[in-house]
Amino acid sequence: MAEMLVQLASDKVPEGTSRQSPVSPQTPVRPSATRAAPPVARPPSGEQERTLMVVGLPGTAERHTARVTELLQSWSQEGRRWVGDPQAWRIVALPIHSAHLSLLADQQSRWALWIDDDLEAFRRGYRMLKQIAERDGPRRLIAVHSPGLGPKGLLSNLQYVAETHFGIELLVLAR
Repeated sequence: MAEMLVQLASDKVPEGTSRQSPVSPQTPVRPSATRAAPPVARPPSGEQERTLMVVGLPGTAERHTARVTELLQSWSQEGRRWVGDPQAWRIVALPIHSAHLSLLADQQSRWALWIDDDLEAFRRGYRMLKQIAERDGPRRLIAVHSPGLGPKGLLSNLQYVAETHFGIELLVLAR
């Protein structure tokens, strides 16, 4: 099944049709689009702030990074102690086409790939993983997604493709 999805994700668009793509090589890059989201003020806490670099979010605004914080809150409520205080995390959305991806991959230790739950999610996830590999991005990421998304199907297929096709470890924590 995953192999068939890989084939579909990498197929060319037939002539005379178009396909919306969140990141297209022909899309001009605006200078502001390559900057990471500004740090968000966090309430004082006894915990040390941890940074999580996230690729694949639809934007870098706080409303997009809040989706990752919601997932961290969900995991914390499920008893995943490693999360600690979800508000102590500094979530930084980084566009996949950022010129700083390779440099940041060497400097930052915590990386995540945002995975949507729509019909194009596998195709987008595949393309993100491919671009991460081509741009010397991080080799280990945690899958972040809508809290209701389970591990079967989409997430397990992306995990398989990440490892077998790109040598990337994609950690899936969904239950």
